[in-house]
Amino acid sequence: MATLTRLFTMAGFAGLAFSGCVKQAGLDTPVKPLEQIHFQVTGDIASVQRADTKGQTPQLHVAMVWGAQAWPEPFCFLPPESKEAAAVIAAGCPDSFRFVPERAGADVEVQPNVPATIDIINLPSADVMVGDVTARVAYASLIVYDDRNSNGVLDFRHPQRRRREEDYDPGTPATRDIPYGASFISMTLPDQRVAYREGGFNDKVAFYPRAGCDPPPAGFSILSAGGFPQPDFSQPGVLAVALQPGQFPAETSCGEAKLDEAVVTIPLQAPDGEVGDAGAVDGGATVTVNLSELACTVTDPDGTTFYTEAPATAPDLRNRACAWVGFPQLPGDAPVSGRQLAVAGAPDDPCQYVTHYTLRGCDNDPGCAAPRWDITATTPAWWTVACPTTP
Repeated sequence: MATLTRLFTMAGFAGLAFSGCVKQAGLDTPVKPLEQIHFQVTGDIASVQRADTKGQTPQLHVAMVWGAQAWPEPFCFLPPESKEAAAVIAAGCPDSFRFVPERAGADVEVQPNVPATIDIINLPSADVMVGDVTARVAYASLIVYDDRNSNGVLDFRHPQRRRREEDYDPGTPATRDIPYGASFISMTLPDQRVAYREGGFNDKVAFYPRAGCDPPPAGFSILSAGGFPQPDFSQPGVLAVALQPGQFPAETSCGEAKLDEAVVTIPLQAPDGEVGDAGAVDGGATVTVNLSELACTVTDPDGTTFYTEAPATAPDLRNRACAWVGFPQLPGDAPVSGRQLAVAGAPDDPCQYVTHYTLRGCDNDPGCAAPRWDITATTPAWWTVACPTTP
């Protein structure tokens, strides 16, 4: 099966490390920051606080988080083949254009509606920059969160995937950090991002692109963009355009500023709430966001779908959206016959994900010539059972 490297052209990560000031643990000597970012968290935390934490005093922090270059699996962005598949996508697939965290950097405690600064002590490391030694860039989002375990770090979680349980890190519900907003949530929403550019700039590299905007200046800067409407891949020609390197809808607005000329504003929002007219770019319609995904990494950044052998006994489908579907195809993919059971994660899982059960296949290819498993001759009795009509 083809991966999304055709949809979002991936630049190789450079293997050279950056030099810079490094704060040594245990030393009392102050470290002079390379730069400072000015920001302000706005709003009333009590009005957006998650219901199960009402009555508790949040420990609000802001973390500067460098983003990952990651792509969605085809099942999550291609047109669903049924209303049941659409329900799985809605429940199990995060926003295909969201900001995906890679590494947390500087972190400060904050109070809403009080101007603050965050110090940049180190240059971004090579593994969070995209491009080669002649042209590479890194982007970061300022994420405000409730530091529920009081460790001063935004702790990332990992969505469940495959049979290997070491890939699943649900955390403890009582101590999971809760994001309450960010300067960069999704490319489909207005954003302010921290940028660091070294060398030239390759506008064909699809790393949180800002179509129609000028390249970021060298060094650190604050970039702003108005966002773009979510592409509808069911419309003729839209997918074909998106498959071309670096092709994204144009931003509704563009801006850039030096760090000492900008104030990044981070409105507090309900973790699973909605962004209203002020945050929408599709004609004023309300856009639902799941801020919890700001603390979730991805297990397959190249958009590869991981398939799982159907178990002998039926998986627990209670309160989970599921659908019997075919295998999604990108242009150029060889067709694969058969069906799969796509199951969204449970509502109380910390990260969104979809499990793909098959009777035959390999980890990343249900049509592989030498399957890792093939139980088509001994199909489990539950395989033909209908999914619940509602999750």
